[in-house]
Amino acid sequence: MSIAPGSRLGPYEILAPLGAGGMGEVYRSLDTRLQRGVAVKVISHDASHDSERIRRFEQEARAAGTLSHPNVCAIYDLGTHEGSPFVVMELLEGETLRGVLGSGHLPLKRALTYAAQAAEGLASAHAKGIVHRDLKPENLFVTKEARIKVLDFGLAKLTGAEAPPAPSQSVGATAPGTMTTPGVLLGTVAYMAPEQVRGAAVDARADVFALGVVLYEMLTGKRPFPGSTTADVMSAILHQEPTSLAALRPDSPAQLIWFVRRCLSKDPDRRVQTMLDVRNELEELVQAMDRGTLAESGAQSGAGEPIERQFLLTAAHVRLLSTRSPRLIGYPMTYLDNQRESETLVICLHGIGGDHRRFESVLRPLPYRGIAVTLAGFAPGDSFRPVLPFDDHAQLLRLMLAELVREYRPTRTVLVGYSAGADQFLRMLVAPGGIGVEAAGFVGLGTNVSLDTCFVSKLYAHMEAGNAEAILEALKWLGSGSQSLTTWLMLQTYITQTFLKFGADVEPLKRCSMDLIAPFENGGDPFPEWYRAATQRFQSVRFVFSDAEAAAAEAVLARHLDQNVLGDRYSEKTYVTEKLAHGQLTEPRIAIPHIESVVADLMGKF
Repeated sequence: MSIAPGSRLGPYEILAPLGAGGMGEVYRSLDTRLQRGVAVKVISHDASHDSERIRRFEQEARAAGTLSHPNVCAIYDLGTHEGSPFVVMELLEGETLRGVLGSGHLPLKRALTYAAQAAEGLASAHAKGIVHRDLKPENLFVTKEARIKVLDFGLAKLTGAEAPPAPSQSVGATAPGTMTTPGVLLGTVAYMAPEQVRGAAVDARADVFALGVVLYEMLTGKRPFPGSTTADVMSAILHQEPTSLAALRPDSPAQLIWFVRRCLSKDPDRRVQTMLDVRNELEELVQAMDRGTLAESGAQSGAGEPIERQFLLTAAHVRLLSTRSPRLIGYPMTYLDNQRESETLVICLHGIGGDHRRFESVLRPLPYRGIAVTLAGFAPGDSFRPVLPFDDHAQLLRLMLAELVREYRPTRTVLVGYSAGADQFLRMLVAPGGIGVEAAGFVGLGTNVSLDTCFVSKLYAHMEAGNAEAILEALKWLGSGSQSLTTWLMLQTYITQTFLKFGADVEPLKRCSMDLIAPFENGGDPFPEWYRAATQRFQSVRFVFSDAEAAAAEAVLARHLDQNVLGDRYSEKTYVTEKLAHGQLTEPRIAIPHIESVVADLMGKF
């Protein structure tokens, strides 16, 4: 109900309106007994006839009224006016966090400080058995002294009490697009934990997830689970991983990236378990920033900037090959190293015709030690391009990977292959010599599933070296199959770069392509075996397909439903389709979240 300035609600004189939300209006007021400013929230006219809304309104006062903490808006009194309840609370000067975020993302330290203060206030509520369940920037207030105050406990769950049925909207001012959804879903959709989206019982870990969403938004200016409709947002929360913080905020320390991922885990058991732990972790990060000891921050050091290095072949290496050319002694195999200190080593391998540059944009923001290797004869600027069979490429990779692992001594190693690079790793996995190192995780970006998905490799395998007209016709045919302008442009750029690099010396490319498509020819069906081997030998795997492989991947999945061709270890999270062009799979916004997801599994934190 609206109240005119000058009106009295008991000892409280209404001075001016401050704002309105779904359930009530808030007024700047004066406590005439103590002569201090207060805020009075009065239930709205629509809600005043709804017993459930009245119950929730009074619950907010009871829940927050039990709390006395500098990071929680204090409740002073609860009364009634003309039969409708009102709440008297601390008068705050400043603006909501939503208003602050209107100017864009926050500086790193400020975002961490605000989140730590919010966590402290929420920890005090959790200690009293109160779960907020509607945390969002609208319900966090930033005072003029830069102190965070937690507002609006209208959806709070009291431990041991039955959850109230069918709430309407969140109490207090609510920004467009963040209304609390009616029905069994308690909270604001964009900030709900997955268990809230499902309508399941929640505990304090739902607030941890919501604060993780708020922290992500403070750091990036974007929500981690966007969508144009409520259904889209809910689906994203349940099934999608957010764009990596490393890709959107490259100055984020690796510890922070890891911590945010923990807060946003879809499984409550793998989330940060208490709000007190959230506060402690955030405060330690702030202290480390002050001391300058966040060594993995790209903003504080040269780490993350890839540099080229070389692995030189020796006579002992060459003796292990079927192609024992003296010219291979001293041959430099080039790789990129992002120089980042980390216990996790990520080794990336390019597709057919490519080289280490394919992963350069991924290595920069990657929060782990990142290496992008190049097959012998495929580096840009090579004056000598050896023509090697698959087994020799595999042997050289084993030697190179073993040397890198000996040098960096990682706690865990993850292999990332793009297109034919993924095929290469998987074929090595099932070959007698194996990978050559103890790798714990694998990410296959655009792994070939059938002969149809090997369209570029088929072109290279069957081209006539030296016959320019035949090659030109083949390229025209290849471009004619593109299903979108984006795909066509990316394909043409890739082909152009490949031929500019190799020039007339295309035999290494042709031989490698022939060997790569060989398992698929004459009715070959190697992918199911590769998948079964990967899920058996790696602790965590992700096969990520683009539009180019989607149909073939779906066909294999259909066979799996009938014949279990992918084996008993198949799971949905290991078999993912991204709706984008094949070449986009190595963009940081796509590749890094999948890498981080595998690393998270290996660390046992999510």
